[in-house]
Amino acid sequence: MPTPPVDRRPRLRAAALVFLAAIAALFARPPLAFAGTYTVDTCQTPTGTFTGSGGWTSSASLASQGHDQGLASACSQTNLGLGLAFGSGQLPVAPGDAVIWSFVAPAGTHISSVSVHRALQLGWPVVASRYGRPYLYDAWHDDDTTDNQVESELPPWNGDTAGVQFPPSLDLDSIWWGSLSIRLSCWSLVGSLDCGPFPAQVTISRARIGLTDDVAPEGHATGGTLTGTDPVRGGASLSLHATDGGGGVYRVALAVDGAEASRRVIDAADGACADVEPADDDPYDFGTSQPCPLAVDGTVQLDTAALRDGAHNVHVTVEDAGGNSAVVYDGSVETHNAPISTGAPSLSGTTAVGGRLAAALGQWDGAPTGYDQRWLRCDADGANCAPVAGASGVTYPLDDADAYHRMRVEVTAANGSGTAIARSAPSALVADAAGRTTPPAVQGAAGAGGGAGAGSPSAGGVQGAANPLGQLPGHVANGAGATPHARLDVSFQLAGGGTTRHVRLAHGRRGTIVGLLTDASGRGVAGARLGAAWRLPGRGWVARPGVRTDTAGRFVYVLAAGPSRDVRFTYFAYSDSRTAELSNVVHADVLAPVSIHVDRQRVTGARIVRLSGRVGGGPIPHAGLLVTLEGFQSGWGWRAFRTVRTDRHGRWRTRYRFRLSRGRFGFRALVPHQGAYPYATTRSGGVFVVVS
Repeated sequence: MPTPPVDRRPRLRAAALVFLAAIAALFARPPLAFAGTYTVDTCQTPTGTFTGSGGWTSSASLASQGHDQGLASACSQTNLGLGLAFGSGQLPVAPGDAVIWSFVAPAGTHISSVSVHRALQLGWPVVASRYGRPYLYDAWHDDDTTDNQVESELPPWNGDTAGVQFPPSLDLDSIWWGSLSIRLSCWSLVGSLDCGPFPAQVTISRARIGLTDDVAPEGHATGGTLTGTDPVRGGASLSLHATDGGGGVYRVALAVDGAEASRRVIDAADGACADVEPADDDPYDFGTSQPCPLAVDGTVQLDTAALRDGAHNVHVTVEDAGGNSAVVYDGSVETHNAPISTGAPSLSGTTAVGGRLAAALGQWDGAPTGYDQRWLRCDADGANCAPVAGASGVTYPLDDADAYHRMRVEVTAANGSGTAIARSAPSALVADAAGRTTPPAVQGAAGAGGGAGAGSPSAGGVQGAANPLGQLPGHVANGAGATPHARLDVSFQLAGGGTTRHVRLAHGRRGTIVGLLTDASGRGVAGARLGAAWRLPGRGWVARPGVRTDTAGRFVYVLAAGPSRDVRFTYFAYSDSRTAELSNVVHADVLAPVSIHVDRQRVTGARIVRLSGRVGGGPIPHAGLLVTLEGFQSGWGWRAFRTVRTDRHGRWRTRYRFRLSRGRFGFRALVPHQGAYPYATTRSGGVFVVVS
């Protein structure tokens, strides 16, 4: 490559100046507390993996006739070290001539730590009591000035090298540099005397450069089935575009319902954008200064078959080489991997008492792994079907209770994502032992008996739902103007007078539901008894005590404090009604009770605080809950920096070490909605710590 000339200005640095420069570097502009840091390993990692010379560039003085120009050699598999050398051509070296290796931090980053292992083989021949023609080793950061020099080495004044002690490495941290340069030169302060032709060499066997990346990446979703509105089955994807102004775009992470599902490198850049030391727990070790692309297009995949069916939060982030992250997508996806009926079950057999019916399972999509059958006894029209107690399996023996009814089979197909139900068409009317399909007339009867009995089926799949008038004989109306075609509308009452079907409540707060029961013409049904039903996330409907409408058909229902839940109401029109009219569903999202504590409000010294907290409300899953911790710094706002998991009692704890030596910082905890934990995504209040 072209070799630019090097300034030959003399430089004589005393040990005191070097010490003061190092102290000044320690108090230079500090890194931001939440900026990411990555490491560049030069030549080899601490465990000996070859990495190359990425990020380093060499330069040399312009050649002059009859003088050695010097040689800068790069790392190789056989030569594990950056080299600076004079003397290979047996020519003298002109005063001030130099060869240099330099490491420059990419735009958007700065050097925050260095560890350079180097060896000197200078072979200085000197004359006692005066300097002869010595070589000089020195290193500096940023501009080549006396104030920026970090170390230098000259021969002893009297030429006695036996007692020279040179540290094996240059180690500094908490610095803010734009570049680091290392030089071997012919010392110019002895006048016009040449150096050499004896050899001199500096070898950098290994270097670790810490780069702090001050620029977070940016990105956005560009498409894919995860961003759509239609339910998805099987594999789904999200395409994204991301850019970065520091070390480059490194990895993409996908989280579902607060739990990380995948994290991978987006573009390996021919191997440069990859952890060079994967055996340790730090994924931000690279072999060059700008390891990853500054702009990438990628795709993240999700196997939705591993999720329960329903709505799921999808959170996709990209991170750069320093671990700074940015959200590219936060939305929801509806999954449906449970079986789907593509052909209804069917019945065969003799429809008479003493006969037997057999069920064919029907056709299903979604690869069911198991089936259950339930037999239903229906009225003569094939409606108002109720399960036959204890009747399951693919065959069913008909007995006297089935006479004059039609039978159906209900098949439930299941796989790892959920279940689906399909019913057969009604059978023919079941004949009694005499072959009749209608009951014989009873002598002396005044007419058909009223009432459906106490064994009415539950309404709409509500466990424990019962007709509130079911114990009354006959055909008693439920309210003035009772009708089996009633309309039942409900909503939450807001403090300002408005209504909504989806409300958000603080933990421990009650909600007020208002409703109206009307007939087909819109007139209110007065004095009607209604049942209530609750459903927690991931569970079935369970009946609860109900209410009664007023003279206009209206009612008020106070929802007790508790977890998030759906609420609906049931209306049986008559005492002998077997089915109920169901209201619309209203939903209450309840905030989880979450707390955060810090063991001290002011820290010094090691700058470590202990954070702890608790998530309540229950039930807490046996494996605990995920809690995202967010930190606050003036000028940066709130940013997530760690995810912890609670124990089965909802407790969590962790430690945090501050990078800055002074400032005021905040912490808070976020509990995302997850699994069967029946609470909405919630943030705690903030706690603040002063670092001094």
